[in-house]
Amino acid sequence: MTDIHGEVSAGFEPVRTAFEQNFSERGDIGAAVSVYHHGHKIIDLWGGEASPGQPWQADSLALVWSTTKGLAAFVAEILTDRGALDLDAPVVSYWPEFGANGKDTITVRDVLTHGARLPYPPGYRDLVSADSPDGWGNVAGLVALLEQAAPIFPEGAHGYHALTFGVLLGEIVQRATGRSLGRIFSTEIADPLGLDTHIGLPSSESGRVSELSLSMPPPPTDDPDILAMMAAAMGPDGPVGQALLVGDNGLDGFAAVGNSPAFQAAEYPAANGITDARSLAKMYGLLAGGGQLGGVQLTTPESIAAHTAEQWRGVDATLGAEKRYASGYMLAGTESESFGPNPDAFGHPGMGGSLGFADPNAEIGFGYVMNHI
Repeated sequence: MTDIHGEVSAGFEPVRTAFEQNFSERGDIGAAVSVYHHGHKIIDLWGGEASPGQPWQADSLALVWSTTKGLAAFVAEILTDRGALDLDAPVVSYWPEFGANGKDTITVRDVLTHGARLPYPPGYRDLVSADSPDGWGNVAGLVALLEQAAPIFPEGAHGYHALTFGVLLGEIVQRATGRSLGRIFSTEIADPLGLDTHIGLPSSESGRVSELSLSMPPPPTDDPDILAMMAAAMGPDGPVGQALLVGDNGLDGFAAVGNSPAFQAAEYPAANGITDARSLAKMYGLLAGGGQLGGVQLTTPESIAAHTAEQWRGVDATLGAEKRYASGYMLAGTESESFGPNPDAFGHPGMGGSLGFADPNAEIGFGYVMNHI
């Protein structure tokens, strides 16, 4: 049995049982879960191992992969509220070099809704891949590749930008404000709310980051045709594989990439947020409560409604599954995305199982982090 630590408010004890089952039945190694309800923290649990032989502590952190996109979406929302960013402006109005090779009409909103049609830049394997942690500190190299790349998908298509969502948005924010997206998140969101969240990890915090491990689950079917389709999509030349920047070894190297100091210290606002569950729950608790929590107000109900309104729904050209995209947030209500029973819930999942979301109907902010992909 895994020792579970923390607190659960009266009436929510079944959450502790479900959390225990994630270790006994679902393979978690170390994890934490937190929930805010009507502005109050009602669940804060952790357990397991942060690294082999080392227990998960109350202040342990985890890399949350694409759950980071929800953090980046909130930065875009705040900057739009303040007039520093216009979501319907072409990207070239902030970043002129981006217009090369037919990209001059792509808007900031296109970037936020995975409609920029650049899920992977040609030549990326010369810089980075999931085969190795080498090169991941070179964000500027990926920016340069994206400047010169032509759109990969036809106009009007939306395809999940697993990594380039953050490279694109990060450069737009840098050009628009003179500050990095990670720095803005830290000063404008994390500091006022007291979040233990980093996009670009300071070296002083590295000792608290849990160690990732990866094991691939068994395939969901033994149908050879479906297995062949999955292998083609996830392989180094498939749409999902290329969006994940996989190399010849597929996904096997992602734990080494995620554990590398260079990757953690760089700013990839789509993929390398490092946080704890209670920080995710608190941020989404604020958004579920109309932009205010504990006397801190960061946005308004009107802004939240505008930025979480559905902008696109359809079969995603990268993932081949139905998705609903708001302005940076992913929306519930499709077969592949369920944040509880409310289709108005919004947030973002991350590779391997991390998740942060807000349910505005129930006024719930939810956060889950773990170190087993």
